[in-house]
Amino acid sequence: MKKRYLILAGLLVCVAAAAGCGCGKKSKDDGKQSETQVTVAPASDDQKKDGSSGSDTELVDMEKSTDEDITNIMGEKTSTSSKVVVVNKTGSEVARIYIRPNSDEDDDWGDDLVNGMFTLKDGDKALYYFEKNAKDASGNTVSSYDIRISYTDENKSECFFRKIPLQNISQITLKMDGSGDSSIPYATYLTGSSKKETSTLTEVKKRLGLIDDDGQSTDGSGNDTDATPTPGVTSTPAATTAPTPTPDPNNTDPTDNSASVAEQYIGQSLDSLIAACGEPQGSDYQNEPETGETGYHYYPSFTVSTTVDESGNEIVAGVW
Repeated sequence: MKKRYLILAGLLVCVAAAAGCGCGKKSKDDGKQSETQVTVAPASDDQKKDGSSGSDTELVDMEKSTDEDITNIMGEKTSTSSKVVVVNKTGSEVARIYIRPNSDEDDDWGDDLVNGMFTLKDGDKALYYFEKNAKDASGNTVSSYDIRISYTDENKSECFFRKIPLQNISQITLKMDGSGDSSIPYATYLTGSSKKETSTLTEVKKRLGLIDDDGQSTDGSGNDTDATPTPGVTSTPAATTAPTPTPDPNNTDPTDNSASVAEQYIGQSLDSLIAACGEPQGSDYQNEPETGETGYHYYPSFTVSTTVDESGNEIVAGVW
């Protein structure tokens, strides 16, 4: 009987010990849980008002615009200055850049804006800061600017880009039409948030006397080389009445790019001309106040002008 009592007492002691260990373990776990809990700080008044968090603000601060990535800087950034991106697409490395209000005088260009700080290889960009409300010598607000560039290759002639509405432009690209000594400097530019470029090539050709105000080619002396149009008769036949050129059976080249072949497609679709003459080397589009959207397509030995209607149909209007 005494032995049975001792066994029963031993069992009670084990049960009590086990219960004590269980309580101790639970207390230890509870302590760990309290240590791993994260206290959430209340939102600040500014966060409560706009619903944003600090991480959102940091992400905004980390964003950089394309302009800010440009390391070539011209001019001085002030609280009242505007900026424009200048892109070199002339095919040669630019060493000096001069920008001034438009003027007929060629002896006063001011200082070189680059001043040896960098050069612009073909495709490179520079960011130019200027005063948007700058005044000319007469006290009038400047409405257009001239740009002059010089190359690192001193054997290359300087190039001039005139009457550029710089204050309305977000990006301007300096280009060359053609190659060699006969190439023509011109620019294309973007205004505001527009994604369609405006080209100065037509205006440059008019200024040089290569085409007249109607877009017709001249012989260089200002005399129109095209036939004098008959009064009252449009110089561009309607697309429905234009004759269909007869393929030359002896012509084995389906992309004959001579001007005489192209002239046969005046009044027809541009696609028909391209099928016969091949793709142009380059194209520009301009919105003319009187005629609407006009296209200019450049082949090695001639240029094709087109008209574009509201439906997007492009009709050949002239060849020179």
